[in-house]
Amino acid sequence: MSCFVTVGTTLFEDLINQVLSEKCVENLKKVGVKSIKSQIGKGNFEKSTLDRVFGELADKSDQGKANYQGINVEFYRFKPSISGDMAEAFIIIGHAGAGTCLEALALQKPFITVTNDKLMDNHQTELADKLSDDGHLLQCTPMTLADSILNENLFKLRPFKPASKNLVAEHIRELVGVQKLQ
Repeated sequence: MSCFVTVGTTLFEDLINQVLSEKCVENLKKVGVKSIKSQIGKGNFEKSTLDRVFGELADKSDQGKANYQGINVEFYRFKPSISGDMAEAFIIIGHAGAGTCLEALALQKPFITVTNDKLMDNHQTELADKLSDDGHLLQCTPMTLADSILNENLFKLRPFKPASKNLVAEHIRELVGVQKLQ
């Protein structure tokens, strides 16, 4: 079983370093994860993470692999599409961007969204709060990620059902005053 981590195109170094902390890796192993694949975007690992997990790997690398505490760890910066990585994952951990949230929720996989508590006026928190309150995902910060991995509700999340395209189209027709053709 694998865990996929994504930060999208953002810089979210607290997430990419925290997910490879000893406590997070230990907790991922407890829930059955055997590999971690991370899409790290513009971020870089802290020197301590590089030394502990990847050894001699240079911190400016665009990709890398290692085995850490019996877990295969892989990272890359960007790909044209991360859909395949998300689909293959047992658990998804990601930033709270709308695209990432909707894609993960459509896959109906255990999903932890990590909000960047260092950002001022973080609009992503509003989306994560609502989806978490509705039971579709778990929300945490980098510092509470390890505990969230062991949260019993991670595997009891409510499936997310996107709005019907017909309902959206009908609402738009009403807004612009166009009547539906019979």
